[in-house]
Amino acid sequence: MAQITMSTIQAISFRRSQFARVKNEFKEISRPGVYLLLGTNPDDPDGKIAYIGESEDVAARLKVHNSNQHKTKLEFWTDTIALVSKDENLTKSHARYVEAILIKAAGENSRWKLINGQKPLEAGKLPKPDEAAMDEFIEQSKILTGALGWDLFKSIAGHHFPAQTNSIEPMNTETLDSPEFSFSGAGFSAKAIVSGATGNWIIKEGSIAKLEVANTIPKGAKKFRDQLLTDGILIKKTDGLVFSKDCSFASPSVSASIVCGSAINGRTAWKLASNKPYTDWETEQIAATSTSEEQEEHDLTDVSSALDDLALEN
Repeated sequence: MAQITMSTIQAISFRRSQFARVKNEFKEISRPGVYLLLGTNPDDPDGKIAYIGESEDVAARLKVHNSNQHKTKLEFWTDTIALVSKDENLTKSHARYVEAILIKAAGENSRWKLINGQKPLEAGKLPKPDEAAMDEFIEQSKILTGALGWDLFKSIAGHHFPAQTNSIEPMNTETLDSPEFSFSGAGFSAKAIVSGATGNWIIKEGSIAKLEVANTIPKGAKKFRDQLLTDGILIKKTDGLVFSKDCSFASPSVSASIVCGSAINGRTAWKLASNKPYTDWETEQIAATSTSEEQEEHDLTDVSSALDDLALEN
């Protein structure tokens, strides 16, 4: 979580795979606000893709995006920034105003591809005091987005900010690694986990990637794979390319593409021993978090009712 002293804005930054944990630990994410879905362009290793949205309940909207596995246009999404207000005074109209201005600002950065289907033609009308407050919110959103490692709102040429930063440090609650996932086929066999602390995909030492690559392999995955060979992390053997050490990736699809040498949806390719794909396992984790929250609310209601009954008896 990042914020600016004496301001009303909070930025919550996390990996897509950390959503269940963040939803449980950061209640602020259920407030009205704007969110950024961020990732690397698979067809351009030096390019980035973003989607900018708004909602009266950012967590609920992200849950919908995350569960919609059939929309391949969100396959790029690896990182999220949620921008909400500390004072809870942000309304739907405010969020739409901020969204429209941020979409326009991001459109001025040629190194980023925006996949928003419909770009707002105008920000909409707000009372002057509200407009001034939202203009400040927008400028602070740009500052925090850059500080968290993403140059989405920079309109000048230059190098990208590194996108592999871990913006959430382990907290007092448990941050357990995921169970082990496998992905295998003709000429490749790999095992991986999702780090509970960082949200990264960790392909385990000894995993084997396919020797050849297909023409369909995303350019970003091909570039990463070539670098792993140069660095000696992938070592050529007769039966494939062997990982000489654990290797970290931001995306399940990038990691899977490097292993099989072609384009693949990693969210469905990586599977548990029970043959359950990662996307189904992740959905269950989010659902379990929601059930826990509902139980807590139910318990609080029961306690409140008991206190009311006790007061009446007295």
